[in-house]
Amino acid sequence: MKYTYTPEELDEKVKKYFFEVEERKNSFPDEAGMLNYLDITDEEYEALKTDEKYERTLRFALRRRKSWLERQMVADNKKATGCMNALKQPQNGGYSDKPAENKDRKIIVKLEGIADT
Repeated sequence: MKYTYTPEELDEKVKKYFFEVEERKNSFPDEAGMLNYLDITDEEYEALKTDEKYERTLRFALRRRKSWLERQMVADNKKATGCMNALKQPQNGGYSDKPAENKDRKIIVKLEGIADT
């Protein structure tokens, strides 16, 4: 697939997107807004995410979205629930309220007076 941007161009354009969003005060730098700003398709974006030359820039964008949401959450507790819901979305970090570890556990129950079989 031929990409719209070189890795360097994408890096510059993504940083410009975040700068412009921050200038608008309290505008969330969402993934869809970024893709519209970049004028790239979902298909191209999915391909970029699997290309190691673009990985650094796309991780930067994810960290910026997470940072924005986290800062909003602690700055204004009225926004905490909405920000946490956004953070739970995969494109914003995929936070979880539960521990990631979910191992199967074996419970052995021995009843008195019942012979082992």
